Amino acid sequence: MKQARFLSLRSTAAGCALALAALAVSAPVQAQDATRKELATRIVNLQKAHDMDALIAQLASSATQTVVSTWLPKLDQVPQARQKAAADLLDAELKKFNDDNVRTIKARNERVSLDVLVPAYAERFTADELRQLVAFMESPVIKKYYAANPQLANMLAQKLVDATRADVEARIKAFDTRAAQIIGNASKK
Repeated sequence: MKQARFLSLRSTAAGCALALAALAVSAPVQAQDATRKELATRIVNLQKAHDMDALIAQLASSATQTVVSTWLPKLDQVPQARQKAAADLLDAELKKFNDDNVRTIKARNERVSLDVLVPAYAERFTADELRQLVAFMESPVIKKYYAANPQLANMLAQKLVDATRADVEARIKAFDTRAAQIIGNASKK
């Protein structure tokens, strides 16, 4: 009886020791997970300040292009004398439509980016890697880069336009010629 009792106490003690060991291991893991989540949240918030505006504008522009492709052909059905006035009204509505979409996407981005990106970063990067990313994104040099980037992109765009203008204009003329032939031939049938 004493031996059975001893074995029972011994197994209970072993079970307690295993439970304590599991707690000792899981506590740092949970702390590590919380640290990774906190760091990932900082990264997402830092990105929102710099990287998301272009994505949001692109998404809103996509919706705007859908509307334009639907309504532009219908503008041709308006009598010529009223087309300009109708086009001006449509342009004003299109601007409101786009601005509303930008606001909606931006507002939803606040929650969705946290819901999607925080767990993705926490899963893919160690706490040390996330600390390095935060340090990089908060560094003065990257802030300077983000501040200079729009101006540099505009400089590049202008030089690209200048460098390709003649080629693009030649292609426009060739397209116009071909389009006029296609429309002319289609009108005759």
